[in-house]
Amino acid sequence: MKQIDKKIAIIGLGNMGTAILNGLVQSDEIDNQLIAGSRANPEKAEADSAKYGFAILTDNKETAKGADVVILAVKPYLIKDVVDEIKPTLTAETIVISVATGYSLADAAVQLGDSAKFARVMPNIPAQVGEGISGVVYNENLSTVDKELIMQILHTFGSAEQLTENQLDAFTGIAGSSPAIVFMIIEAMADAGVAKGLTRPQAFAFAKQAVKGAAQLAIESDLHPGALKDAVCTPGGTTIEEVRTAESMNLRSTIIETMIAGIEKSESL
Repeated sequence: MKQIDKKIAIIGLGNMGTAILNGLVQSDEIDNQLIAGSRANPEKAEADSAKYGFAILTDNKETAKGADVVILAVKPYLIKDVVDEIKPTLTAETIVISVATGYSLADAAVQLGDSAKFARVMPNIPAQVGEGISGVVYNENLSTVDKELIMQILHTFGSAEQLTENQLDAFTGIAGSSPAIVFMIIEAMADAGVAKGLTRPQAFAFAKQAVKGAAQLAIESDLHPGALKDAVCTPGGTTIEEVRTAESMNLRSTIIETMIAGIEKSESL
């Protein structure tokens, strides 16, 4: 992979912004001196500067100044104010990437102008450990080289897939928000173990590894998830009993409706 020789500024270092920053820092594809970041809290900015070995600022305009790529990792309710704040520092060639839910290509065109280079990205929280999945939507002003650069950045903290804008809400529901549901499932599995005599550390360890292993098997296998499920359901055994109980309690429908609720919330933003 070729080296990234562009200056990248990340504005907003909450969970997602920090995950993106860590991905860039830990990759061997960019000189850390080409990375800049900003966050609102001065104490945390100072601590991050010491941690990463380069300045983390509290001034968004100063952070964005001179950057080739500006990643906006702020909360959705802040995004328009931050765009207005940094707009004077941007050039016609600056690539702006927003990870804020609900900030559309049309919103960016209104604020930044019809000729601005802009992409919407929806990452998810496993980006913190380099296992994220990001959906990305490009506007028409991005060149092939621009898109390759964006993908290279996203691949430093996981995988990425180009989408149309009308697909991004569905992606948000099933990939962006769903890790929280998986965490709830792990917690519930562990609670069952504790109820039946396991220690809490044992129960969490077993549940987490079971989910991790099942996900890895699904990723590496060519079989449909339903076929993988069938393969471990011995007639009259414990697994088919769990499947029977899950079906009787509408687990599948509950998950579908949960995902749809997230999708519809994303659509409303």
